[in-house]
Amino acid sequence: MYGVFRSDLMSGTDVAADLVSVKFYDGSPEAPAAIENGNVVKLSGLITGEREVNKGVTPAANDSLEDIVIIGTPEVNYDERKKNLDDFRNEAGDISRGFIPRSRNICSVTAEALDIAAGVTPAVGYVVELQAGTKLKVVASGTAGSTKFGEIIAIETTSRYTYYVIKIA
Repeated sequence: MYGVFRSDLMSGTDVAADLVSVKFYDGSPEAPAAIENGNVVKLSGLITGEREVNKGVTPAANDSLEDIVIIGTPEVNYDERKKNLDDFRNEAGDISRGFIPRSRNICSVTAEALDIAAGVTPAVGYVVELQAGTKLKVVASGTAGSTKFGEIIAIETTSRYTYYVIKIA
């Protein structure tokens, strides 16, 4: 199962300038890597020879939100055996869609897209922050040296998924 992303009230839903095309590289610039929807990457400039595809790399905990995008590619599975949203991930080398997080935007992700420490049960009011990795970290209160991404404002359960609704800082 992979992370599922909802672009509830993200400005990129209506404002094309808040969307970017991104190819994720984990470590080696020569080796693209797979990434799940709901994960975050740091933009690292355009890929050589491309005019619209950005290079995405693993963010650090203290990176500026100005450089971060949250991955939210439409879930199109070409394998007919995969029918659910959580069956989808952006494969290595795929060009993904990234949403630029703007203050007061709202998005939702499933637990698979989050780094939740053992024994922690995310709740309304918990902080969502960057860490040295692509998954957003959930903590009861902000961590010194980490950039706040947002705050959990609701937890919504559908017939299949539980979404953590995040209001961007």
